[in-house]
Amino acid sequence: MKQNAGIRLGMLVCLSIALLAFRTHATSIEVSGEVSGQWNVDTVKVTSDIFLPGDQTLTIDPGVRVEFMGHFQFTVRGSVIALGLPDEMIEFTRSDTTGFSDTLTGAGGWNGIFYEHLDPSVDSSLFSHCRFRFGKAITMVDSIGLYGGAFRVVEFSKIAFFHCVFEYNHAYRWGGAIYGRQASVRIKDCVFRYNESGRSDPPWGYGGAVCFVYSSPEIVSNLFEQNSSTGIGGGASFEYSDPLVTHNIFSGNFSGLGGGLGYLRSEPQQVCSNNLVVDNEARFFGGGIACVAAHTVFVNNTVTNNVAVYGGGYYCNDSAVPSNYNCLFYNNFAYEGMEIYIWDIRSAPNFYFCNVPGDTSGFAGSGGHEGYHGEYLNNLDTLVEFSGTGSYPFQLGASSPMKDAGTPDTSSLMVPGRDLAGNPRIYNNRLDIGAYEWNPGLGIASNERQGIDVTLFPVPAFENLTIRFTLNNAHKVGFSVYRMSGELVYRHTPVDCSTGTNEICWDLKDHEQNRLSAGCYVLQLHGNHLSNGVLFYLTDEK
Repeated sequence: MKQNAGIRLGMLVCLSIALLAFRTHATSIEVSGEVSGQWNVDTVKVTSDIFLPGDQTLTIDPGVRVEFMGHFQFTVRGSVIALGLPDEMIEFTRSDTTGFSDTLTGAGGWNGIFYEHLDPSVDSSLFSHCRFRFGKAITMVDSIGLYGGAFRVVEFSKIAFFHCVFEYNHAYRWGGAIYGRQASVRIKDCVFRYNESGRSDPPWGYGGAVCFVYSSPEIVSNLFEQNSSTGIGGGASFEYSDPLVTHNIFSGNFSGLGGGLGYLRSEPQQVCSNNLVVDNEARFFGGGIACVAAHTVFVNNTVTNNVAVYGGGYYCNDSAVPSNYNCLFYNNFAYEGMEIYIWDIRSAPNFYFCNVPGDTSGFAGSGGHEGYHGEYLNNLDTLVEFSGTGSYPFQLGASSPMKDAGTPDTSSLMVPGRDLAGNPRIYNNRLDIGAYEWNPGLGIASNERQGIDVTLFPVPAFENLTIRFTLNNAHKVGFSVYRMSGELVYRHTPVDCSTGTNEICWDLKDHEQNRLSAGCYVLQLHGNHLSNGVLFYLTDEK
């Protein structure tokens, strides 16, 4: 994912998907065995394990309910295009959830969606405005069946999730909702709630919502809420991985270590930034974050109100040497090491321009107190003053000492352009401490962030694509089209557009006047403000 520097995911997708397809009457079908084509009925009843061949595409229309009649698995070798709408979400669930709480059987759940060793030529699978509920990874026949309640992805990365909801999924081992191994997928603007992994005895669960191993996923602008694991990472865990973790909220999650999230045996090059880690709990170590043999770089995170027995906010073990820049630790509680607990003398977390109540004297564990030997420079130990109101109660108050107290050198930190609320990350020529940048022009920034609303039709597109949008003021508007890999395939020259509703018709051809091949693309308007990325599918069949 890092090679796609030409277009970051953040400029691609809030994904206001505009599909005008609809079902003319209430219908249902039953499927089993091999599947492909289009599901455009109200309910698809899955009566056995199903399989999508590698040379096939399955398209699922908005509003379709995919109902598994038993503990059945969907094995994918081809491409799935499931693009719902905000008010017509596509749902994957079990028909009868009785017995879902029995963690030793498949009762009440379905067996998830499985990608493994797909041919590199297979096109992307895309899931937008989908809901995945009551997936249950409990199959004892092979070990992979114990991972990833809703999705298990092995050695395949061309999968993206936008505006999806994952609820009440369970994995016997790792990844309550999603498990990925060598799977650098994209997850943006999704909600993970009430997912769980692991048992109360070994094998311990990693990643109550998501778990990635040997992967470089993009985890952007998601909500992880009330998920749990028995091992590490109540919300998310990453092992031998290099994830991009930015603009997420980890709230109310629970685990043995790292109530919010955990890094294991990783030396990531991408940073963990602009995240709010709040109200999480660990049974043992690190109520907010745990780092075990990991060297993660944390930038502008707010870690507050978390609880653990040891290290309410942050925990390090096994030669962990993470670095923290502009991070705000505050009001975390533990019986030992209120904010920070460092288990061993070989672990040495670094802190630069952070707020850490108690300073190093509050560090507990063998690597704390007189055993601490990390770098600790230009940090504060003071009250924070959160705003405490509105949509962002952990924004800074007008008199907060965190204002303009971050590092003045941001060249090597990959600091995002926006804070967690979407406002400019640097205000008054200096970074603040924490996930939110204090900005008196909040309302203006919020309006800019909304961009231009865009509708595309018809979708799927075949001969032409009409782009409809509304402007508050007349100005020139053009658009760019990208493949899901981030490659620019077409840029339309800006044209004069008037106040109100406008339309531009495009013939689906690239710069060299060749028709684009079938597949998924992202279109983004550009004018006075950028629009959100809008996903559309181009088909060869009318």
